[in-house]
Amino acid sequence: MHYRTPLAAVGGAVTTFLLVAVTVIELVNVEFSALVALPLGLLAGLGTLMAVALNLADLSPERRRLLFAYAAFGPAVLLVLALSYVNVGRSLLTAEVAVGVGLLATAVVYVSLWRRESAA
Repeated sequence: MHYRTPLAAVGGAVTTFLLVAVTVIELVNVEFSALVALPLGLLAGLGTLMAVALNLADLSPERRRLLFAYAAFGPAVLLVLALSYVNVGRSLLTAEVAVGVGLLATAVVYVSLWRRESAA
């Protein structure tokens, strides 16, 4: 098992957890929607963790590149939100900026892996 497999599995799980939890919280318009959204996000994240950990080696290079790019989104968003939480540029580091940084990280990972594979 390469060191990249656990990184991709954990990154994909974090990304899936964030996407499912936030989507359910926004769609279920009740006061305690997080009580439903967080367990659903956790289950989806654990499913992603297991699926990636067991099947990463079997994926084609294109799908593996897409998976690594997807796995970069969640940790990048969490890093920006953590910096905002500890008062490092709280007024600058909003949720919109965090999502933008996550999308930028996704694009950078995808393009860098594509360039590395095309150069080889």
